[in-house]
Amino acid sequence: MAKWFVHKYPGRTIVGALLFKILLGTLLLHLPFCTTKTISLIDLFFTSCSATTVTGLLAVPLNSFTIWGQLILLALIQIGGLGLITMLLFFMSMFVNMGLTSQFMASELFEVKAIRDIKQLLKFTIKLTALCETIGAFIIFFSIYKLYPLKEALFKAIFQSVSSFCNAGITPFTQSMAEFTTNAPVLCTTALLSFIGGFGFFVLYQLTQRFILKRKVRISLHTKIVVWAPLIIIITGSVLFWILEHHNTLAQLSLPYQWLNAFFNTMCMRSTGFLSVQFNNLQLASIFMMMIIGFIGSSPGSTGSGIKTTTFAIILATTKAIFSGREFVYIKRRKIKKIQVYRSVAIVIVALTWITITTFLLLIIEKNHPFLDVLFESVAAFSNLGITSGLTPTLTNVGKLLIAASEIAGRIGSLTLILAFAKTTGERDFLYPEERIMLG
Repeated sequence: MAKWFVHKYPGRTIVGALLFKILLGTLLLHLPFCTTKTISLIDLFFTSCSATTVTGLLAVPLNSFTIWGQLILLALIQIGGLGLITMLLFFMSMFVNMGLTSQFMASELFEVKAIRDIKQLLKFTIKLTALCETIGAFIIFFSIYKLYPLKEALFKAIFQSVSSFCNAGITPFTQSMAEFTTNAPVLCTTALLSFIGGFGFFVLYQLTQRFILKRKVRISLHTKIVVWAPLIIIITGSVLFWILEHHNTLAQLSLPYQWLNAFFNTMCMRSTGFLSVQFNNLQLASIFMMMIIGFIGSSPGSTGSGIKTTTFAIILATTKAIFSGREFVYIKRRKIKKIQVYRSVAIVIVALTWITITTFLLLIIEKNHPFLDVLFESVAAFSNLGITSGLTPTLTNVGKLLIAASEIAGRIGSLTLILAFAKTTGERDFLYPEERIMLG
């Protein structure tokens, strides 16, 4: 029965597993030795949800939790970043041969249908994660160990490294990353970890096979898009951020550190959610750019969220095809299947609709907050961005539940959400008579 349900409803399986982990995390955080003060159950649920969905929006400060509570949050971030299903499949693959059901789940999770050896991919994912987080923690520790007692510096380094790689946006530092504007090792390590984590494990696996192990592996169109799209976004975003902020939030820094912070903040806008500048001091144009980059997000099969770079690339290619008068969509001389075009459009429509409804409801419930703050918080929650306008801690319980629902919807992704609740009637797709409709 369980295998039949997983095979027939992989989307619902992912949603159910995510909800189970959030509730389990809430119960663990509710233990008396996990908090330094009394925290309501709603705030514990919100914190567990934020950590599990690697969003980073917190209703209470991180120091409201003891070392044990923070360790639980760290575990939730780690499992949430890799995905609970990914870890379960990995441990399953260690003991049993993976059948069609497990492979089907993995293909849905990674949004790739042509993975021949899921077991090797999952091993690669775990090994890469451990390697990157270990090296990252090592570099961060030796960059901050003089600022804190030894044990505290070690814990902060590990926490920051895991949070960065998992694109979680929860930092153990009191002033977020504002105290490291001139600490190049910390900024570069954090940015690089978030970039690798948001790159997509399938792409990294394919590139490793081709360029490091020198195996004859064809570089897929998916990999080419994932390689180029983030680079274009990061370079363009860094230049724009510097232009907008070099006389504002970056004015006190020297030119090299201005560019370093522009790069760091743009990198973290994609999904990580760290900022080395004060959000309230940013120009409105910078905040708007942050919403756009966060909405696009990272790559499929990564620790990041958003509508994904590949979806954005297909939408742009579709628009180009319409302006060119073409019937089909092409990217790099490859034809994109119509079903992928339809799904990309559906993903964007579902995402925008969800954000619009959430914003509308929050404006009704949270009447005393500015429109921009409410809109930004809605986008940040669905995109799992983690940067806050300061609205989250002041929300009512109903508002927190709305934001938590957006975090969950954004983490599982619009496509998985569609797969989870779409009807599977088994009916064939009939062809009906064609008719034109006036447009524009």
